[in-house]
Amino acid sequence: MAYDIHYIVVESSSGTDWASWVAIGISVLALIATGWQAHLARVHNRLSVKPQLEGHSLMEDGIYSLTVRNDGLGPAILTQARVYYRDKLVEGEGTALVDAAFADVPNCELLSREFFHPPFVLPAGSSIEVCKVACKKNLEDVEVYLGGLIRLQIDYESAYNEKCPMYETRRPPQTS
Repeated sequence: MAYDIHYIVVESSSGTDWASWVAIGISVLALIATGWQAHLARVHNRLSVKPQLEGHSLMEDGIYSLTVRNDGLGPAILTQARVYYRDKLVEGEGTALVDAAFADVPNCELLSREFFHPPFVLPAGSSIEVCKVACKKNLEDVEVYLGGLIRLQIDYESAYNEKCPMYETRRPPQTS
């Protein structure tokens, strides 16, 4: 059985096939739009897991407490913690670090503490009550008093291993 194959060649009368160029242009635009959407999705995913550590203090019935809470959307991976007493680095890890920081603080008694050993994951919405301190009644502003003596710094990163701004307890304003 024999088959005859015939080829038909059609040439455009204008010499340029505009339909082909339009199709190529639309394809290039679709490729650019897809790349842009992928970029926006990556940015959104990173932002949706970004942690944000914040310090929350409370003074109630003569007891001061400091809590560090993850107010961000994703987990905070705490990589390092440093405590300074009178601008000198305090040695230790975990709750021993908090104990050492408050060992020489006059007029205050450390009632309870909670801390971590790096690396530590603090989920979104979770918190660590760093310390509860009872101070003598004659202290006008316990937060300013303790802030002048003790400073806490925590380095942390997101689930994408992006370094986040270091958390640091605020220093009281210097008065002259």
